[in-house]
Amino acid sequence: MAISSTVFKKFFNRKDILIRHFVIAFLALIFGYMSFLNAPKGISFLFLRSYISNFIYIALIWNGNILLVDYVHSIYDNSKEIYKKLISSALVALFLPILMHYAYSYWFFPLVNGFKCNLSSKENVSYLIVSVVITLLVNSIYTSIEFFNHWRKTLLEKEEFKRTSLSAEFEALKNQVNPHFLFNSLNTLSSLIDENPMQANEFVQKLASVYRYVLTHRDKETVQLKCEIDFIESYIFLNKIRFGINLNTKINVNENCLSLQIPTLTLQMLVENAIKHNEISTQKPLYISISCDDKYLIIENNFQPKISLTESNGVGLSNIIERYNYLTTEIVFVNKTSDKFEVKVPLLNI
Repeated sequence: MAISSTVFKKFFNRKDILIRHFVIAFLALIFGYMSFLNAPKGISFLFLRSYISNFIYIALIWNGNILLVDYVHSIYDNSKEIYKKLISSALVALFLPILMHYAYSYWFFPLVNGFKCNLSSKENVSYLIVSVVITLLVNSIYTSIEFFNHWRKTLLEKEEFKRTSLSAEFEALKNQVNPHFLFNSLNTLSSLIDENPMQANEFVQKLASVYRYVLTHRDKETVQLKCEIDFIESYIFLNKIRFGINLNTKINVNENCLSLQIPTLTLQMLVENAIKHNEISTQKPLYISISCDDKYLIIENNFQPKISLTESNGVGLSNIIERYNYLTTEIVFVNKTSDKFEVKVPLLNI
């Protein structure tokens, strides 16, 4: 039903209808005059009848062809089933004019002209051949234009996705190397060197792994969830050293989810947002939960926004949503309440 309504909505576009029937009226004038020259003598209003007859004939084939081709095209995918579209358009161009031609000749022609149509006449056969050839040509051009537009749209989407991905990579990389992060990390490391040299050594290793992951995977569209979780554990470790027991994280991901894919750095950006935009203190500890339900990765935290924080522009989250829109038809769900913030991102089987 959804497909049919879309096709009919496109078909009944007022501008297209006017242009289409203006052209039909012009063609009917040409073919009507040709029919007038070859019609039997002694019939009143011969040219007017011939014109009306040809207008109905062309309108039936043209409008029927548009409806049927649009419906068939709506079934097939442009990127994967272009050959099916071409074949279906050719079949429509072959059989629809034949069907319309004989239906018109049997029922409409006698009503309009006042005499029966001679189906075996040279003129009648010529009309049928011309109808099939023109319809086939029109459908070929129509399908080619549709394919070209889809190809151009796909190129534009790829370029937009590249820009989005680069923006996401820059945002994630910037979060790691901005002065505040480096200052906090180095300050923490400085304290650890005296207090706990072994933990200081582990801190350096985790910090190096965070940089290594970002630089290694920044050119990849998607990454295995297992890799992203290994990375996020290092990232969380660095922040837990800073915030201590005030930052609490729980990762509970099923084994069968680990082999699935997510856009690179998605998990990092969501955890970063939770840490960046919420108050973390002894009075208000932050709890971050990462889990999955076979189809979605769920990142949830208690919502306690920083009072002094200026309103977030949402670049990170909108970036994630745009990348998912490019990769899949699945939707990113965002659920925000007075005490909870939850994001559900689809797990991809690529």
